[in-house]
Parts: sequence; C-alpha cells; structure tokens
Amino acid sequence: MNELKRTPLYDRHVALGGRLIDFGGWALPVQYDGIIAEHHRTRRDVSLFDTCHMGLMFVEGVEAVEGLSRLVTQDVRTLADGRCRYGFLLNSSGGILDDLIVYRFSAERWMLVVNAGTQAHDYAWLREHLPTPLDLKHMAGTMGKLDLQGPRSPLLLDRIFPGVAAGLKRFSFTTAGYRGQTVVISRTGYTGETGFELYADQEQILSLWDYWIAQGVRPAGLGARDTLRLEAGLPLYGHELTEQMTPIEAGMERYASKKESFIGKEALEEKKGKGVEYKLVGFRVDGRQAARSGHRVLSGESDQGWVTSGSFSPTLECVLGMAYVRPQVAVNGTCFNIQTERKSLAATCVSMPFYRRVEPK
Repeated sequence: MNELKRTPLYDRHVALGGRLIDFGGWALPVQYDGIIAEHHRTRRDVSLFDTCHMGLMFVEGVEAVEGLSRLVTQDVRTLADGRCRYGFLLNSSGGILDDLIVYRFSAERWMLVVNAGTQAHDYAWLREHLPTPLDLKHMAGTMGKLDLQGPRSPLLLDRIFPGVAAGLKRFSFTTAGYRGQTVVISRTGYTGETGFELYADQEQILSLWDYWIAQGVRPAGLGARDTLRLEAGLPLYGHELTEQMTPIEAGMERYASKKESFIGKEALEEKKGKGVEYKLVGFRVDGRQAARSGHRVLSGESDQGWVTSGSFSPTLECVLGMAYVRPQVAVNGTCFNIQTERKSLAATCVSMPFYRRVEPK
C-alpha cells in the first residue's frame, strides 16, 4: 500500500482491522466486519465512513455566481445561502465530466464537492473556464470529510453539535465550531439514509472520528457504501456516469434543465430532439448471483446494452442493478437476459430507487 495515497485516517483503519484495497489510487477499507453487516447497521442504526479521498474546492470572488453558472448545470442563482444542490460538469458535447454538489455560503463564496478520481481534471477544467479574478482553491491535503449515516445519526451528531441535526433539512448545511476550528455540517449522503457529511481540517476529522468510535459507532467500508447507494438508485461516476453519456441517457435531465446557458446545454437540446440510443434503467434478478459491470444485456439473440452496476441487495434480498439498454426494452416490466461468465440471468426492468427511506415528519 506504500505507493497508494492515504487519507488522514489510514492508521485508524489499520488499527481497526479494516481490509484495505486500491480504490482509484487510494488505500481505503472495503470492509471491517463484513459488507452485509455494515450495510444492515447503516440502514438500522448508524455507521461512520471515511470519505477524505473526495475532492473539495472553494470558489471565491465577486464573479462567482456568473462564473459557476456557466460551468455547472445547477441553477446557482436560485440557491440560497446555506443550501447545496446536486448537478454536473459537462463538456461541450454534453458528456458528463463529473457529478458534484455545489454549496453556497454566500454569493461570493462557494464549495464544490467532486469525485476522487476526477478531481485533478475537474480542477484543471475549472481553472481554465472560470473568470480569472475568481480564487479557486483545491483543499487536498488540508481538509477532510466524514459521513455519519443511518437513522441514529442525528442523536450522535447532537452529542458534539447540540441542536444542529434538527435544524437541517435535506440539502442544507451549516457551520459549527469544534476545537477552535470551523466544521461544515451537511444534511446529505450517499446511502439513501438519514445522515450527515462533515467537512473540516484534517486534525478535526481525526478528533471527530476518534470521538464517535469511542461512543460505540462502528465504521463501514466501500463495499457497504456501494450496496447502499445502489439500493438508493444513486449513480457512480465511471459506471453509470461517464464522459460518453449525457444526463439525458442517464435519466437525470432534471439536474441539467435550467434555462440559463451552460457548457453542454446546446448539445443536450440537440440530443433531446434526436433521441437517445441507450437509456439507464434499473433491473431486478431473483436469486443471489449478481450481474456485474460490463455484462451484456440480451433480448433473445439481440444485444441490447450492458450492465453498469450490480449486487445482491441485503435489504431487499435479491439482485439489483443498473444497465444502459436500448429504448425498446427500457420499459418497466420488460424482461431480458444478462449474460454472465457462468450463465444467463433472467432480469426484469424496474423503476428506481429500489429502496426509499420514509423520513420522519
């Protein structure tokens, strides 16, 4: 693991017995006491995730609204202070360079949270296309990120930040003091559960992790993170989202629908007029053998597309997945086969998300 990048929590993962893998050049835990156990714990109780590998950037300056509005698909003009919004960075062809969340502190101060594997390219793209007067800071090696996810996460958050959890709605955030520094606390996550994402200097990240572990919160790894996000129908960059696909094929046009111009908008309008060759769908397979990324989707002898993600669902106790398929089979209830290395699996096209938590009122 010496050649891989390490998060500030690397030594903690080793001490806790995490099984480390190479995840896009990072040494990260895939599991601790088992993917299924960690999955169920997140759905039923609470888990702590190290997400320090994610890219964090700040954009500051009087032209921030104008500059960002041209580059991201989010409608940043209607975003209020203390709110965040999901969307995309697109190329001129409408292809997805990355999916990201944009946080508004004020009209002149913004935070962008991007994927780990794309952060270097994202930074270069932003540097090239943002107006020169704007200050763009990449926080790699300075700030870190933790995800506290699960129905008991508000209680655990309140032990350090009393009253914060109750004041945060979905896709809102606030700042709070901790050990003399500022922590950004966001009501967001990648699990489909009640949860929070916390951004802070690396020393504060270490302290927060140690506190919650001492409180009995157990960590979860990349394996459970993937099964949780799949059940929630959340896409993963490099699988469902790529530079070769647009938000239209991905069924996520609603996140790129603002009237204002942005890079890639003209290409999206043209594609809407012509139609798409493939559409992203969810599918279900009865049994436990999972379809995996790259497996072909067949209707009779005809190739209809490919699987992007697939796994056994611990919550629903069946195999779930996503695939890009021809429009004629992208209809709920349509049956098709998925060709694995071992055999053909019978699958049914179903709507997403596969799992939706009922939030308390």
